[in-house]
Amino acid sequence: MRRLVALVAIVILAACGGGSSGSPGAPSSSNGLSMPQSFRVSLQKVNFTSNEITVTWTGSASTYRLFASTTPGGGDKLSVEVAGQSYTWVAPREETIYYMRVAAVSGSDSSPPSTEIPVFTMDLRNAIDALLFDSGPMADNPSRALSNPPAGVWLDGQVLRIVVSAEAGEPTRAVAQAFADDYASLVGGAIRATTEIAPDDFHTTQLGSLPPFTIAMRVLMNFCGTTGVIACAYYGPSPIGLNQSIVTMNTPQGYVSIAHEVGHAYGLHHVHVNSSSRPELNFMMNPVILGTQPPQMTEPEKNAIVAARNGGIRGGTTRNQALALGLVLPFTGQTSIHRQR
Repeated sequence: MRRLVALVAIVILAACGGGSSGSPGAPSSSNGLSMPQSFRVSLQKVNFTSNEITVTWTGSASTYRLFASTTPGGGDKLSVEVAGQSYTWVAPREETIYYMRVAAVSGSDSSPPSTEIPVFTMDLRNAIDALLFDSGPMADNPSRALSNPPAGVWLDGQVLRIVVSAEAGEPTRAVAQAFADDYASLVGGAIRATTEIAPDDFHTTQLGSLPPFTIAMRVLMNFCGTTGVIACAYYGPSPIGLNQSIVTMNTPQGYVSIAHEVGHAYGLHHVHVNSSSRPELNFMMNPVILGTQPPQMTEPEKNAIVAARNGGIRGGTTRNQALALGLVLPFTGQTSIHRQR
């Protein structure tokens, strides 16, 4: 199967994640406790079994109470007393919106609460589903889950050869090698790659003419076709590819997506995340962030690949097998809140 995937220059604008809040003057209650200021999410991590959310604020009190709920104004998910002006909450791995606020407290007295902020959490199983199976709520093709697709992952022990045209140049080679080294570290060195510059421009090279386990990288204007496409690649590893790939920079802008396209050559699919999501929730494999796309894999992507490998996913593992292993979720037909908003 030859599947050519492309990065399209589309930007989706949406409100997602936390921000700062609090009004000037820090209103006080009758007991003299002032409302906390500048309440915000300062860091968010997506792990396989949890979301770590660090919130910070400013204020003059020594003790605060932090609340979190899936409904505005609630505190059913978290109600904790905090000494200081920051707290890291290990939240469930469910994909949802938590509403968080903080108030100064002293005994039974409380200040007015800070303005409530929405915090969007992620279930990393949805990222695994999109990255490795092109299915589920964060994928290009969510309903592909119904066809029980296989994962395309290079064979353990394989050393890939990435050949970069002289026209594409040293910067392209260096970015490709950085991606390959990152991936190798995630899989314990089981899948590695070397990179080299070749004099050939690969303009007339056909996919099937490459030696097995070779990825060629080139610049070839307008090859990828669709208006707005800046780069494209063939999926590499069997059974979703032919155990070879060509990465093409379609326009000079294509250089912003080098690692993204090498990701496709490694069998990774798109993961849809809003362009306004917190940076900790972003993905190199997001297809809709032209120019602001991370230049290499982000922590959630790395965590997803590690969890998938540790959980037993290899080349040819089917989605149903991954579901039985607890690495993806049952298909519900829903799309991700990270994609909708």
